[in-house]
Amino acid sequence: MNKIGFIGLGNMGGEIAKAIAAKAYSLVVFDVCKDVVSGFRDIAEVADNALDVCRKSDVVFLSLPSSRIVEPIVESFLADGVQDKIIADLSTSDPDSTKKLFQKVLLAGGHLADCPISGMPNQASQGKLMSMFGGESGIHDQLAPLVQCFADRFPNMGSIGNGHLTKLIFNYIALSYVNIYAMTFSLSGQEGLDNQQLFELLKTTAMNCGTMNFYVPKMIDKTYDMAFSLELAHKDLSCVKGLFEKYQVPAYALDGTLELLRTSIRDGHGKEDYSTCIDTMYSFFEHKERI
Repeated sequence: MNKIGFIGLGNMGGEIAKAIAAKAYSLVVFDVCKDVVSGFRDIAEVADNALDVCRKSDVVFLSLPSSRIVEPIVESFLADGVQDKIIADLSTSDPDSTKKLFQKVLLAGGHLADCPISGMPNQASQGKLMSMFGGESGIHDQLAPLVQCFADRFPNMGSIGNGHLTKLIFNYIALSYVNIYAMTFSLSGQEGLDNQQLFELLKTTAMNCGTMNFYVPKMIDKTYDMAFSLELAHKDLSCVKGLFEKYQVPAYALDGTLELLRTSIRDGHGKEDYSTCIDTMYSFFEHKERI
């Protein structure tokens, strides 16, 4: 692996790319945001476009918002040629889309793997992220030394798409928790409970978890520090909804979560932190005519 490519230098992708460069790998990068790219000129070669990254790389990492962005980029690679190249998708993508792209890349002589990320951007430099692999086992072995630059866990979840499916399930569970916190803490406050006292009490029970400790303080203090946007949460959970619909199976709890997110997006919170969904719940209590 002589040269590593990286496309998508956002909050997570940028930190991962820096972690790879810090291990003395030769890196070529691209992002549509010129301001973001300028911060990489001292540590990497900056490509003119995504296809230029592929042409100059043996392994190409993608860290992009969705399959809707991943698909045309991979299709452009295919049209140009991907013989013996490895494309590793770190994005939270649609597993069915990933499976279709995998077959096309394989037929063209290349390899595609899904390696979505769990963790916070600042953990990349410490090598403390987790990347969940789906794809050919031999590719897992080839990617492992690279992934170790930014992750200390790289479980092989099996066939292509399983990494993305695992990440979506992670997000489904965690984001559902946050919706429950939004509904319950807005209700408890309305009923006159001291939410800080309630939170401290919950931490002494089996309900204590990292998700609660991360999101509830922001909800109580109404700080809503940005970590994960509400519109990205809606994208991920809509993808999970599509998987239930594929089997014509109801998703009762998920439907309520999505409805709160859609309402929060209409309220203008789409680009804000996911914790702002509690503001929508507050608005229901304050303006009952919304119901």
